Parts: sequence; C-alpha cells; structure tokens
Amino acid sequence: MIILKKIFSDVYLIKNKFNNDKRGKFLKFNHEIIIKKKRIKFNQFCYSLNKKKNTFRGIHFQKYPYQEIKLVTCVEGKILDIIIDLDKKSKTYLKYKFVKLNQNKMHSLYIGKNYAHGFLTLTNKTTILYQISGPYIKSKQSGLLWSDPALKIKLPTKPKLISLRDKSFNKLKT
Repeated sequence: MIILKKIFSDVYLIKNKFNNDKRGKFLKFNHEIIIKKKRIKFNQFCYSLNKKKNTFRGIHFQKYPYQEIKLVTCVEGKILDIIIDLDKKSKTYLKYKFVKLNQNKMHSLYIGKNYAHGFLTLTNKTTILYQISGPYIKSKQSGLLWSDPALKIKLPTKPKLISLRDKSFNKLKT
C-alpha cells in the first residue's frame, strides 16, 4: 500500500498492490499503515453494483457522534467519486473534490470521518466495495443534495439514475 495523493486533510488516494497473471487479478486489501496508525476497526463491508452509466449515489454521511470512515474501491467499471469537507473549522469547509476510481488501477480512497461521500458511474456495470468503520445507525444517516446551488458541484454529466432518497435531501441554509 502506498499513499499516492492527499485529497483533503484526512482523505487519501491509495495505491493497492495486486497480482495479475493469466488467471486474472488478485487484490488483497491491506491498508495496515492507515488502520494501525489511526486505530480503525472496519465493521461494515458493503457492495454496490450499478447497472447503468450515469447512476448517482450520495452524497451521504452519518451525523455526530457516529461519523464513519470509509475505504472505497472500484473493482469493476469507472466512477467519479465526490468528497465534501464537513468540518466547520476547516479552511475547506463545504468544498468538494473529484477523484476517478477504476477497475484497471484499483486504487482505494480513504475518506475520514468529517466528509460526505458520493459517486457518479462513468460506465455501465460498475462495482464498488466499501469498508466502513462504526455501526450503521439509520436515524443518524443524512446527506447533501448534489444539485444544491450552495455546493456548486459541476458534474461532467447530469445523473440519469438517482434514488428518491438522494433526490430529497434538503438544500443547505446559506
């Protein structure tokens, strides 16, 4: 595991090591450096299959004190990952960054607890694996509306598939 790039103060693009031979690919999710340093326990392992290009999921987060740390990897297809800083004390509060993840490189994105996360699929048949810290608590789940003018998110294309829940998040009060 190698940290390739710091995206925000607690968001990193990670290069995974995988073996590739005539049988195919083998990837071991070994993020020992980050896990030990930050004392993280991942207890949710999630799988997201997205059939169509331009499917949008997010922008999700879990409210204090149950914020989640996520490790996101695209294992099939390609996505445009969106991360938004939710730390009110940060210089980058409510700023967003895009990171492209794809099956060829199979990089992972480590997302700290003070960030919201979502993604737009850039290909058909896209598969994402998540490792998530902390318990899922439905009453603490929340999100941001991707089209909220206050966020000024400029996606390369308008989402074609988006859940009713993700369409119904409230706009920020500015």
